[in-house]
Amino acid sequence: MIVIKIGGSILENVIENENFYNILKNIDDEIIIVHGGGNYLDNHSEILNYEKKYVTSPEGIRSRYTDKKTLELFTMVMNLINNKIVLNLRRAGLKAVSINGIINARRKEKLIIINEKGRKMVIDGGYTGKITDVNIAPLKNILDSGYIPVISPIAYCNESYLNVDADRAAAYVAGYMGADALMLLTNVNGLYINNKIIEKADETYIKSIMKDVGHGMDKKLMAATEALDYGVKKVIISNPFNDIYNGTVIYNEL
Repeated sequence: MIVIKIGGSILENVIENENFYNILKNIDDEIIIVHGGGNYLDNHSEILNYEKKYVTSPEGIRSRYTDKKTLELFTMVMNLINNKIVLNLRRAGLKAVSINGIINARRKEKLIIINEKGRKMVIDGGYTGKITDVNIAPLKNILDSGYIPVISPIAYCNESYLNVDADRAAAYVAGYMGADALMLLTNVNGLYINNKIIEKADETYIKSIMKDVGHGMDKKLMAATEALDYGVKKVIISNPFNDIYNGTVIYNEL
């Protein structure tokens, strides 16, 4: 089984790209797709004249701040993306179905951030979630029926639906499903250190350099280590327009 996460940076080029769906057709394994959509959300925020809000954690990780209005916009845009992917999978002759409600999370009541003065401060957590588990029974039923499940990064708790990071959502899905591989597809060919691509790495090395990589890649590396900790055999970070199997391959141990 392979879990494929399609990053927001490549969504515009992937959604209606026939070559991408031909690649999927040639994968002789069960496939689960998880998608992001930050760029789509940014575009719709501009169209609706809504101010985007970001916060930075003490670890230097920058992420979107989700208030109530952002949550509603996020949910609408993620469902739009999801339906577009399902439609084009079907056009390509692949059986696919949209599924939500399988990722569970708890709402982060408070967030510790670095303010404009470089100081730590505590703010309301808004509607960002910390994933707790994944309901795998529906996914297994969909796969057993020969369909590709397409999952949005929308999580649920008793009080609300929540925004969760798509890379980490994919990592949790891969881990709970016991996937052989997690593919994080993005707009670069892999992990670069000192302008040189790292073809293979182990989890210890990835954890040691996580603070030295740029915004976006840091979350991918965090997701990679989480997937490996859950028992996924390998994580591939690659560009589908180069070679889906070439890029950076991360293992628990080399």
